[in-house]
Amino acid sequence: MDWVPFDTSLEKHPNKALITYMARQFDIEPVLMHHLFIHGIDNCEKVSRFIFPTIDDFHDPFLMNDMKKAIIRIIKALIQKEKILIYGDYDVDGMTATAILYKALKKFKADVHYRLPLRNEGYGLSPKAIEKIPEDVSLIITVDNGSSAHSAMEVAKRRGMDVIVTDHHEVLGPHPDCYAFINPKRHDNTYPFPHLSGAGVALKVVQALFMAGKIPWDKHVYEFIEFATLGTIADLMPLKGENRIICKLGLQKMNYTPTPVLKKLFEMLRIKYVDSSTISFQIGPIFNSSGRIGDPNEAVDILVNPLCTKADLYALITLNKKRQQMTKEQFQRIEEQIIQNQWYKQNVIVVCDDFHSGIIGLIAAKIANKFKKPAVVISLTGAGSARSVNTTDFSIINVIKKCSHFLTKYGGHRAAAGFSMPLDFDHIHAFKEAIQLAALDEPPLTPKLKYISTIPLHQFPMHIFDDLGVLEPFGMSFPKPLFYCSPLVIKQFQVFGKNNEHLKLITNDKKAIAFFKGAMANKLQQQSLAECLYTPSCPIKKDFLIHDLRFIQ
Repeated sequence: MDWVPFDTSLEKHPNKALITYMARQFDIEPVLMHHLFIHGIDNCEKVSRFIFPTIDDFHDPFLMNDMKKAIIRIIKALIQKEKILIYGDYDVDGMTATAILYKALKKFKADVHYRLPLRNEGYGLSPKAIEKIPEDVSLIITVDNGSSAHSAMEVAKRRGMDVIVTDHHEVLGPHPDCYAFINPKRHDNTYPFPHLSGAGVALKVVQALFMAGKIPWDKHVYEFIEFATLGTIADLMPLKGENRIICKLGLQKMNYTPTPVLKKLFEMLRIKYVDSSTISFQIGPIFNSSGRIGDPNEAVDILVNPLCTKADLYALITLNKKRQQMTKEQFQRIEEQIIQNQWYKQNVIVVCDDFHSGIIGLIAAKIANKFKKPAVVISLTGAGSARSVNTTDFSIINVIKKCSHFLTKYGGHRAAAGFSMPLDFDHIHAFKEAIQLAALDEPPLTPKLKYISTIPLHQFPMHIFDDLGVLEPFGMSFPKPLFYCSPLVIKQFQVFGKNNEHLKLITNDKKAIAFFKGAMANKLQQQSLAECLYTPSCPIKKDFLIHDLRFIQ
C-alpha cells in the first residue's frame, strides 16, 4: 500500500498564511487546520459552523419529497387511532431508525408496534412479511428499507394497507408504488442533503411531525439524536453536512447526559469518553450482533425501554463475543483456502462456503483488507455480501450490477453490496467468471494511505489530543488525520491478545497499538529500525494507533 502526503506540506503551502490565521482564530493546532482546509473547510465561517453546529442548522424536513403527504397520513392515523406497524431492518441503522420513530409516535399516543426481520428472512419488506401482518394494521411505515420492495407494495395494496416508505438506499429501479416515498436518494430528490442514514431519515420524519404539531423541536430533539448518531456512524455514512450536525450533537449528549440505556452500557464497558471510534468499534458491533446471529427485535426492545436492565445489555455483549469468535474462526478457515488456491491473484476474490449468513459481510471486509482485493462471500443459503478495498475508487456495486442477471436481488453502494442468488454450483461458477470480467471496467486498485504531516511518534505534541476532540466526529469523508513517523529505532515492544496477534510499540513515553500485526514482532527482534503511519487514539489513555508499519532494510 502506498503512503502519500494528503497535500503540499503546510510550510510550503500557497495558503499557509490563511491556514495559520484561521488556526490562531480558533486556537487549533495549524496542522489540524490544514486537515480541515483539505476537506473544504476553508474559511472562518465554515470552520465556525463545522466546530459549533446547532439544531438551527438542520434543514427543513418538508423540503423532502412526500414528507407533507406522509405526515398528513400519520396524523390521520393518530386521530383515528389506527394500528401502525414500523417495519425496520436488522442492522444498527434499522434498529435505531425503528427506535426513533417508535418513541416519537408513542409520545403522540399512537397504537404503534414494530417488526424487524431476522437475518434468515432476508432484507427489506417482502410479500411474505406483508402476508403475516395482522389485518387490523392499516398503516405500515418502513425505516431503512422499502425502496425496492415492489412486490410487497402490491400485496399491501391488495390487503388495503397504506405504506409509507422511509429509506436512504440507492434507488436502483422505479420508485415503489406506495402511499408516500421518503428517500433523499430519489431520482427527483428535492432535499439539500442526500447522504442521511436510515436513522437520519427517521429523525427528519419525527422533526416534521413535531413541527406539524407545533411542538418545540429544540426541546425534544435530544430524546432521539443519540440513536440517530449511532445509526449514522455504524452505517458508515459520510460525516459531513447534516450527518455531522447530528453526530456532533449526539456525541455531546452521550458524553454529558446519556440516555439511560446508553449510560448503563457505558458503565458496563467502562467507557469514560465517547467518540466516533467508540461507536464504530464498541457500541455499534454490540447492537449489530443481534441482527447478525440473534433477533434484532430484542435489541430494539432494549433501546426503547427506559427501564432496561444490565442483564439485558449483558446478553447483547455476550452475543457479540460469540459473533467475534465465529467471525475469527470462519475467516481463518477461508484465509487458508485463499492462500492455498492462490485466489488472491483474481481481480475479485469470490468464495462460497458454509458461512453463517449473518457474518458474511464481516468476512468479506476482512478478506478485502487482508489481500487488498475486492471480495465477494457467498453462504450456502445463497446470501452474498461484497466489499471493495478502502481508499480506492473501485465500485463493487457497479460490478455486481453488471452481473445482476445471476441474482434474485441485490443492492448497495461503492464500498459494500449485498445480494441473493440461487444455490446452484454451476450457476455460482458462471457468476464468479462474470465478476472477474466485470471488474476489468473498474479503476485499477491502487490503495493509498494519505498522511497530513511528518511528526516522529516520540515527538508528537500531546496537546493535539484536545484539539482532535474539538474536531470530532471522524469517519467517512472526514477521516482522523494520519501522521508519518520517519524511521526510528524501536527498542521496546510486546505482543498481546489471545494468540499474541497484536503488537504494542513503546518509544520514549509514547505507546502505540498495531492491531493484527503481532507477527511482526519477530522482525522487530532482528531489525529495530521502522517507519509507520499512525494517528492519536484514546484521549484518556493518550495512546496511538498504528495503521501501517514498515521495516527499513
